[in-house]
Amino acid sequence: MKKLPLLLFVALASVLCSQEATPRRPMALLIMLDGMRADALFNTHMPNLHKLMKGEWHPDYKGAFSDCAQALTDAKPSSATNHAAIATGVTATKHRVFNNGQTKDGNFKEWPSWLGRLANAKPQLKTYFLYTWGENDHTAPHPKVKGKRGPSDAANGRELAQLLATKDAPDATMIFVDWPDAGGHGTGFYPYGTSFVRAQMQSDMLVGNLMKAIASRETFAQEDWLLMITADHGGMSTSHGMWGGQASTIPIVMAGRHISQGQLAGIPNHYDLPVTALAHFGLDVSTMKLDGKVIGKQVQNPAKRPLKQGLQAYITFDDKEAKNLAGTNIKATLLGGEDTASGLGNGFAGGFLRIPGFAGHGVALEGTEKLQFENKTNFSITMWVRLPESQIGDPAIISNKDWNSGQNPGFVLNAGKRGDGAPWTGVGFNYARSGEVNRADLNTFHIEPREWVFYAVVLQANGAAYVYQGRRDGNLHWIAEHAEDIVINTGMKWHIGQDGTGNYKAPLNGDIDDLAIWNRAITFDDVRKIYQAGRIGMSLGDILE
Repeated sequence: MKKLPLLLFVALASVLCSQEATPRRPMALLIMLDGMRADALFNTHMPNLHKLMKGEWHPDYKGAFSDCAQALTDAKPSSATNHAAIATGVTATKHRVFNNGQTKDGNFKEWPSWLGRLANAKPQLKTYFLYTWGENDHTAPHPKVKGKRGPSDAANGRELAQLLATKDAPDATMIFVDWPDAGGHGTGFYPYGTSFVRAQMQSDMLVGNLMKAIASRETFAQEDWLLMITADHGGMSTSHGMWGGQASTIPIVMAGRHISQGQLAGIPNHYDLPVTALAHFGLDVSTMKLDGKVIGKQVQNPAKRPLKQGLQAYITFDDKEAKNLAGTNIKATLLGGEDTASGLGNGFAGGFLRIPGFAGHGVALEGTEKLQFENKTNFSITMWVRLPESQIGDPAIISNKDWNSGQNPGFVLNAGKRGDGAPWTGVGFNYARSGEVNRADLNTFHIEPREWVFYAVVLQANGAAYVYQGRRDGNLHWIAEHAEDIVINTGMKWHIGQDGTGNYKAPLNGDIDDLAIWNRAITFDDVRKIYQAGRIGMSLGDILE
């Protein structure tokens, strides 16, 4: 090999260094998928969004995501108020859109969209807002931002893909896609809702076409793209105007050169994304008094731990005996006599607990009143439950609180809640909080009457309470809420089929099987593993490492 002359080598090195020192041109795309639940992202075939999440879109780009992001808490989960928040980076208290029909009166002069702020600060940049819903004509309008109401999501997607592939592409773009919301209102906001599933797959194809267009740009290597996908709300049944997690737990997916790979730390909000976009373009967001924060750098990737680690109670029911197979001092004591336990069926663990719906029945878990948890509040519960179509009152499935008031310390997984339009019993989770909002209610999951259904409650290290439901069709749903300020210890024993007092007036009517308690947060993969094992007739004991 011939050696380069010294002067030529120095010259080449200087050129390479200057190229590396040249800052890439910042570009941003924010996509809002109306009505997309967080769990829908994981239950539906959406390969393009998964590529972004996993950092597989491009070798120079990493991906971050959240499965517990939250919609607004100061307005019901309707579209208009959350559209305004995603556009502006502030909550309803500031932008003053609290429900559909109010957008035209929003306080957008004081709180303009992130595109408007960018256009004011850097007028040389091109900005574009594309949508189909008429009310978005009034979502943070700005004279320097090009806005267009297109004829359909499909037409908007095609137009934007063509535009992004050209040299005339906008520097910052926001597109709102209505497909998932229309599908959810049609057949339900669940993976088994046919129109909802179809809408999600269409949305993923739209995102994929935009990804391809961006990557095909001649100047892509000299650009610094930030891709952000979120939703305004989720939904339950065919609606989304209710409080309690189903309509408020949404996804966030991000891809960029400078973000970290993995699950976003904490519990982000969709209105964090416009703030993150402004910071991406070099604006000082600290002076803007926005409610959102810059996200994407901090991630949490929980280490895999053996399922046995932290297991405090594993309660099985064999004939007329309740056993704790975890090897701890927690003891299961039947209330109301031995007739509460039944060996009439195999269930998923060779037997199950039958609670007949009469007062005074259930199981007291002696020793649980002394449980200590990781990070003071992190714990996990998994079980299989079979319920009838209806309940008297709202009885406890498992609880350590006085359930006569939801504001009392402790928690309860309860049956009896009915959501908007629910034809039968639901299951919800209540816990007390120490902050201004002194209780949280995550509800409600529609049951499948007289069928075994899987439930899990996990208080994660990220400060979120997750409630999971695994249906017989293989779909694992979840909802989440803030739980950093949960008041968990009550000094009361945990009870199955009763509240912490053991004397709650509304008795549970149902069957319980394969119940386990950890003093730590198990992972999503752990929850899914336990659920999938149960679906093929295996108990937790069969898969403990």
